[in-house]
Amino acid sequence: SAKMELDCLDCLERQLLEAESLEAIFEGDERLAIEITGLAEARNSVEKGSLKEEGRRMYVVVMVTFSDAEALQLSSVRLTLPAMYPMLEGPDVELGSRFLQSACKTGVNEILSSEQGNECLFQIIQLLAEAVEEGKLRAERAAGDVSGEGTPGSEAEEEEVPERPQKVVQIIHSEPYTERKSTFQAFCARINSVDEVDQVMEQLLSIKKVAAATHNMVAYRIENSSGHTTQDYDDDGETAAGSRMLHMMIAARAMNCMVVVSRW
Repeated sequence: SAKMELDCLDCLERQLLEAESLEAIFEGDERLAIEITGLAEARNSVEKGSLKEEGRRMYVVVMVTFSDAEALQLSSVRLTLPAMYPMLEGPDVELGSRFLQSACKTGVNEILSSEQGNECLFQIIQLLAEAVEEGKLRAERAAGDVSGEGTPGSEAEEEEVPERPQKVVQIIHSEPYTERKSTFQAFCARINSVDEVDQVMEQLLSIKKVAAATHNMVAYRIENSSGHTTQDYDDDGETAAGSRMLHMMIAARAMNCMVVVSRW
């Protein structure tokens, strides 16, 4: 029907925006590489405003390959986007390796459940990257123990590597926006404590592209169970940017959320 074709085109356009955002966010990231296929066909359909019958069976596929994958015997992760993603369907996630199946299957299912109707590839890829980094740390510590570096009284045993948070805060993002030779991208997360503010920043700054931004402006507002509001901002060198973001959040009555805007 005409409505179904319009819905498919809308989904395809959202997939394009999300894919382009992922390419911008993870460009140059030393932890992983992203390869996306099907974009040319999708872009052609969106530009023409027409979806041929065979086009409905066309899939945009996101392949995530991790650096130093041999250490954890990782295969590439395949994320296939069906025609009605994100409106009515979620991505088909093939984790491949036994390590990622064990470490991430539950977390991926939670993201798919909580983000129905929304784009969620960034959250899934970030969850995978966090799990791989933690797995590498554990493997390195285990190798140190076997080699004798962890013998009693040694410096290696006394210095414990702190565990990473088990739960990844889910972050959504806008598409990049360029104005006067500067590129901006916004990130937003639902938070309930100041600790989660720090966790969100840790997750974002683990992305090389975000860490290399000229400015990462932050604003957040949190309401506790007694109704008390905690709010703050960080201009990160961009005069009054964070305070203006907070002002907009107050005007919009946004609560228990955090906004980060990166500028390159």
